[in-house]
Amino acid sequence: MTALAARFFPNAPTQAIAEIETFVSVALFCGVGLLLSVSVLLLDRYIPGDWF
Repeated sequence: MTALAARFFPNAPTQAIAEIETFVSVALFCGVGLLLSVSVLLLDRYIPGDWF
């Protein structure tokens, strides 16, 4: 992923690319968690039972 970021930002320092990579990793993790939470809330409407 560092090579991809370096391709988009060729003049960026290594530290900036590392920060971008960390931000993207955290954003993906949060996005997956949000998607999972929303899917559980939607499934709760159609599948009876106690999820929590």
